[in-house]
Amino acid sequence: MSVCSARQKKLVVVVGLWRALTFLLGVVRLLQAVPLLDNDSSSLSHIVTEMDMVSSSAMMRLDSVLPLDGNHTLMLEPNSTLPQVHDPTVLSHSKRVCKCWNSTDEFLEEVHCRCEGSSIMRVPQKLTTMHKLTLEKVGIKRLRENALSVYANELQDLFFISLKDFHHIEARAFAKLRNLRTLYIAHAPKLQFLESNVFEGISTKLKTLRIIHCGLLAVPDMRMLSVHIILHMVDLDGNQIQEIHERAIQIKTDELILDNNALTDIHGAAFFGSQVAKLSLKLNFKLKHIHPSAFVGMRNIRELDLSGTALEAMPTEGLSELEVLRIQNTHSLKTIPSVYNFKNLQTAYLTHSFHCCAFQYPARHDPDGHEQALRRFHEVQKKCIAKGYSTPNVKQQDGPAAAGSGADPDASLAKSELGESYFQPITGLPMGSILQEDVSDLGTLVDGSDLRKPYAHVVKCYPMPDALNPCEDVMGSHWLRGSVWVVVLLAVFGNVAVLVVLFSNRTDLTVPKFLICHLAFADLCMGLYLLLIASIDAHSMGEYFNFAFDWQYGFGCKVAGFLTVFASHLSIFTLTIVTLERWFAITHAIYLNKRIKLSAATYIMIAGWIYSAVMAAFPLFGISNYSSTSICLPMEARDTWDIAYLLTVLGINGLAFIIIVICYAQIYFSLGKETRQAARSTHSGEMTVAKKMALLVFTNFACWAPIAFFGLTAIAGYPLIDVTKSKILLVFFYPLNSCANPYLYAILTMQYRKDFFTLLSNYGLCTQRAQQYK
Repeated sequence: MSVCSARQKKLVVVVGLWRALTFLLGVVRLLQAVPLLDNDSSSLSHIVTEMDMVSSSAMMRLDSVLPLDGNHTLMLEPNSTLPQVHDPTVLSHSKRVCKCWNSTDEFLEEVHCRCEGSSIMRVPQKLTTMHKLTLEKVGIKRLRENALSVYANELQDLFFISLKDFHHIEARAFAKLRNLRTLYIAHAPKLQFLESNVFEGISTKLKTLRIIHCGLLAVPDMRMLSVHIILHMVDLDGNQIQEIHERAIQIKTDELILDNNALTDIHGAAFFGSQVAKLSLKLNFKLKHIHPSAFVGMRNIRELDLSGTALEAMPTEGLSELEVLRIQNTHSLKTIPSVYNFKNLQTAYLTHSFHCCAFQYPARHDPDGHEQALRRFHEVQKKCIAKGYSTPNVKQQDGPAAAGSGADPDASLAKSELGESYFQPITGLPMGSILQEDVSDLGTLVDGSDLRKPYAHVVKCYPMPDALNPCEDVMGSHWLRGSVWVVVLLAVFGNVAVLVVLFSNRTDLTVPKFLICHLAFADLCMGLYLLLIASIDAHSMGEYFNFAFDWQYGFGCKVAGFLTVFASHLSIFTLTIVTLERWFAITHAIYLNKRIKLSAATYIMIAGWIYSAVMAAFPLFGISNYSSTSICLPMEARDTWDIAYLLTVLGINGLAFIIIVICYAQIYFSLGKETRQAARSTHSGEMTVAKKMALLVFTNFACWAPIAFFGLTAIAGYPLIDVTKSKILLVFFYPLNSCANPYLYAILTMQYRKDFFTLLSNYGLCTQRAQQYK
């Protein structure tokens, strides 16, 4: 027993010593894990809490304080009951979780650590040596100056994600991270401002700075980044930045992103001193004003994105080096700057196809700029000839190498800028002797542009002009422009004359006269539509693309489109009613009570007006579109609703045509053979009216038939003509019935002449002629 008790005592002593040693090791690790003391009163309680964590239960597993293998690392978490090793594929559901794992990339032996949990109030200090740290959904409210100093030598990528209470970063918070290359802060809505020296002392290895979807109200002061650091990306997407003040941004970066902010104004010299290859300001829907000198002083700009903004004018100063321009979905921008302002522009992605016409025809878009380019071209041409070089556009002939070892370096530079053809001798002297002359001044004359041709360089522009919007004037040609004015005069004069005469004699208003008045008004609307089209064509002749936005997307095109659709539908509807009225009058001549009464005709025409107005209003509410073409016709078929609308229009007009044809066929055959023969000899009144009405109707539908045919083929996806050719239909077929109607059924009839001279006699004119019709 004594031997056993002695052994037990020794075992107890050994266990006690081991526990004491374990406790001391735990205290040492705890002291290393506790962050630097804060200035607030919670520091002491935090230390007490950490001391309490080292309990007897934490000493029961001695292997938990040792590293397990190469892929897992020990972590002692604040407020946890014992140190734990986390598998990287399993995320604990406790309030505080940190896990670390080695990178799976065989070429990158990096350790990644990730901490998540709202109870983590400060940066953990006892994580293993790591290269990448992610803090997601933690309760950190502020980042203190020395919070990351424990990881100064190893940390390369730092991520703060979804920190709902994070609102402050102290000055020089990143100064001790010598190898920091990525700083990423996302979804921190309370982070509204950054101190001016927050980036002071930051690593020169920094390549990516992203502060996205936070609450920043102003651009951070990044002057500390501009001295020795060239970044790959600076991303401030999704913040609440409202203005960019003068010299607010001074950095060197491949890409600067300021998308999805609340920008309304960018002041002059806002980017002065910066070197930015790609600048993105897209989706700032409230950005209406950019100062003309906003981009002055910014170097190396190659790509600019202003898509999705509310800009009405685009500045060009400081953008001479621009190669790619994006201004898509910016419908407020009416005109595009001249291509002569962008000497290196290669590709442009714009909102409207007519903006691309400005780049395609620079002489018409910017006559002054084109004249200056020609003047510079001729000046260089004269200097080239004076120095014995060939003029531009002279093709280089194959020959020996020109420059010898003693050639002037300025001459070589000028040669590379101007091209070989500038230095082809025309004096017969050897090329080498010519290149030894001082031609450095020729290089300065070029001013960055290619003067081998006196016009601007070719720019790839999208969306390209298409069948609906070609690069041409509204009428497209001079003969068409003259023809449309003839049609306008005939339509307006004839229909106004009919309306004036018929309304002057309202006491003798019959159903046919009532219907003819409505038909004349519809045709007058068609004439007014052509008058608007001809007027804008005369106003914008030669440079329509400079006026295209105001016309097609303004009030004028909507009015013109409404007038023409309303007029065409009301005209077809009225002609159908006129035909039915004649059909009743002739086929049921002995039944006087079956005639259409004036009151019934009034209700019918009210329905016709409502139908015509509704059909004309659909394109105003997004079903098809009046703004798709310069002639303001609803020719766009983007979706099912557009196609259904166009098919409905053509279907109703086709049905009306069938009704009219059937009615007139019945009128003709109902008279009988003998009656028809007698009518030919005696010119019966009813038959004469029927013939005139038939001529009127078939003239109308002869004008509509080509339009219906080509419209159906276009809807089917096989357009046979483009807008350029359709303008011929617009002038010579579409409105021709509006010109012919007043003459066919009114002005050339005896009844109209009677009413006309009666009206004049009321004012003491043509009284004798009026007596002849009584």
